[in-house]
Amino acid sequence: DRAKEPDRVAYVPDPLGQRGTVQRIEVRPGDTNVFGSTSQAERASVIRAGAQQGDLGGFLNGQTLVMSWSMMIDSNFTSPPRDWNIFADIHASGGKIGSPWQISLSGDEAKLRLRLYGGGQWIDGGQPAGSEFKFFTLGTVTKNKWHDFVTQVKFDCTGHGFTRIWMDGNQLIDAAEQKIGYCGDPGMYWKQGFYR
Repeated sequence: DRAKEPDRVAYVPDPLGQRGTVQRIEVRPGDTNVFGSTSQAERASVIRAGAQQGDLGGFLNGQTLVMSWSMMIDSNFTSPPRDWNIFADIHASGGKIGSPWQISLSGDEAKLRLRLYGGGQWIDGGQPAGSEFKFFTLGTVTKNKWHDFVTQVKFDCTGHGFTRIWMDGNQLIDAAEQKIGYCGDPGMYWKQGFYR
């Protein structure tokens, strides 16, 4: 866990009584300076236990992944109007580099957005020259309801990557010929939680 306090990530009975035990992630005002975040960035997130950089998932350029998860946004959810409220992402190796694939929420209405980042030669600790990003609006998430997500993503730093996302069986996006990831990245990895 990457959280300010241990209670920010917990395993609890599903508050809707539908899913058994679920992971609950909460970020509170002041949850700053967590695992490299600054005094302006609040975070609580989860990665694979015991993992170190380079062994966090090992997703590589040219691979295609299919992932699924479920999510429920509490009825009390509030968010800044901007889209920097990341709840799921595939992170590049190293710090200070844009996540190649991330889903975020914005506004109290929980508007769903996808950002893809890629291109250029990976460097440790900085954004590669020639990299670019694109945003896609995906719709709004209904609060107090479980939503089932499936995503397929092909990493390709040269512009032949793609991603498809479904929510509750409905396809939200089919984005082809995209730069997703950085050439030479030694191993991208999955993160979930909130980073705002």
